[in-house]
Amino acid sequence: MVNESPEEIYSSLKNVWPENNNWYDYTHRCIIDFVMESLTKRLNKDSIYLNAGSGGSAYNLLGTCHHVDIVENLIKKFPRHAVASIENLPYPDSSFDALICVGSVINYCDVVKSIGELSRVLKPEGVLILKYERSNTGELWFNKDYGKGASLQQYQYLGHTHTLWLYSEQIVDQLLKENSLITLKRKRFHCMSALVNRIFNNEKLSGRFGCIDILFQPISYSIAHNIILLSQKSTINIG
Repeated sequence: MVNESPEEIYSSLKNVWPENNNWYDYTHRCIIDFVMESLTKRLNKDSIYLNAGSGGSAYNLLGTCHHVDIVENLIKKFPRHAVASIENLPYPDSSFDALICVGSVINYCDVVKSIGELSRVLKPEGVLILKYERSNTGELWFNKDYGKGASLQQYQYLGHTHTLWLYSEQIVDQLLKENSLITLKRKRFHCMSALVNRIFNNEKLSGRFGCIDILFQPISYSIAHNIILLSQKSTINIG
């Protein structure tokens, strides 16, 4: 098994979303819906926001968008872009009214450094949309790594082997708090689909069960593979 770096993998890709895959089609819809619901009324034509780990994705939002990614091929089409990791963002403190960090961006990174940097470049009262993959997932039921603060896992994605850190919801919540980020809302998804994938290891099959996520929200903390949340930076230190 070849151990490729994220830079090597993504420099060869033209699109970060697989086609005709139920799991990722549903994931992408959940992200877009959450971003649009959370930011449409919060941003205006004077807003400045950052798509951190852009992957070439763009949203129909008011304001000026900056794009950051670890490789340039995915973002060079945008007039305002920078090649960097979210662990070390090339922007001054309090640069942005909003940050979008979705996909599995933070799962490739050191979560402590990343959340610290995201908070640093966010203005007081600015908002962060963060999506990540959880170690509380049903995919790890009866596995020693279930619910660990950080668990290193490997996945096949777009013809490559990806090594990701899965983070517990508890540890991410604590880090957000330490960086003065107050969570306003959250949505967990891929609930039953995570359990099905634990058994069959088939994302195309498992992804079909995303449509019934709403039925599993009462127990989503114990089984959901993904979470997306909206946090706001406090004007006082709450850590």
